[in-house]
Amino acid sequence: MESQSLQPTLMQAQKALETALDEACGVDRKQVDTGELIRIGETLAVASSAAKEAVSVRLRLRSERVKKKQSAAKPAVASDADQPIAHRIFEDIRGKRWHAFAVQSSATAAVSVALPDSFRQGWLVFESSDELRRVAPIPERWDELSADDLRQLCHRAEASPRRTIPVQGEQGVEPST
Repeated sequence: MESQSLQPTLMQAQKALETALDEACGVDRKQVDTGELIRIGETLAVASSAAKEAVSVRLRLRSERVKKKQSAAKPAVASDADQPIAHRIFEDIRGKRWHAFAVQSSATAAVSVALPDSFRQGWLVFESSDELRRVAPIPERWDELSADDLRQLCHRAEASPRRTIPVQGEQGVEPST
């Protein structure tokens, strides 16, 4: 494991830093001549190099710990949540620009908001500047469809109202104090 091989390097860098700082800082500044100042400068250069090495090793160790935590937190089998979200942009026959993307619902969300059965496994959204349409369930390999097939699917999709969050001060919404 890399962290075990980095530990001796880290200990060596930290020891070199400690030794160099002790040597440079343990000088009586009132008794320092030019030769001694040169030696202090060289010792501080060694300390600087050792500090940089210690920082580098510590950052590599931290990166390794983060990777371990992330891999431990992930399930052994890749889930749909591990996959990148597909997003397609296309124009319909009138030239209107549409964004298509899939929405996955969790089992708890599907029950808690009482989704219709066809939407419980997720749905495909088609969104333009002024329209929102949905298809459920998500067609298999929709992200690989040709642009023509995607246009047809969008055309057949069910119109859906846009969900908006009321702004404070709108009718029925009390401003917070």
